[in-house]
Amino acid sequence: MPGNKTFNRRRLLTRIVQLFGVTGLGFLSYPFFKVLMPGLSEDGTLAVDYSELKIGQWKTVSWLGRRVIVYRRGLRWSSQPVSLKDPLSDRSIQPQFAKNTNRSHRDDVFIFFSNCTHLGCEVALQPEDPAAPIACPCHQSRFDGAGRVLEDAVAAANLEVPFYRPVSANSIRLERQSESS
Repeated sequence: MPGNKTFNRRRLLTRIVQLFGVTGLGFLSYPFFKVLMPGLSEDGTLAVDYSELKIGQWKTVSWLGRRVIVYRRGLRWSSQPVSLKDPLSDRSIQPQFAKNTNRSHRDDVFIFFSNCTHLGCEVALQPEDPAAPIACPCHQSRFDGAGRVLEDAVAAANLEVPFYRPVSANSIRLERQSESS
């Protein structure tokens, strides 16, 4: 019977070494997975710098599993009057600060989620069309420079605006909106 005790002891020691190996591998791989989400902190914020954007250019970032577009629309982003479904954004999802005609903190920059409000397709930017520089390729819904849906579009609501705070002249911090905000 002495061989049986050695076998059980050997099996126990093997399991302990395997457990330490798996635990160590987990600790070693954590920094590599963290690198896949740069700028995303533990509290769900993301810093975005858009200083390199010129008028008509945009930048896409991934935040909380969704794409956010930062679009430098310029100071006079829409001089052409267009007919809108929700011009005052009463039926739209947006933070309190975006309840204005620009739907943003600044007149020259518009920040929005890239999903169309009809079926969630990714919208495309067409800066050459000043009346409707944002369009959905799936069902041809068109949006003005503030993400407001045009009257003849299939989408019923304006594009969704995430909660963010200006950090400097050309950077913001995307945040989860708190109940007090």
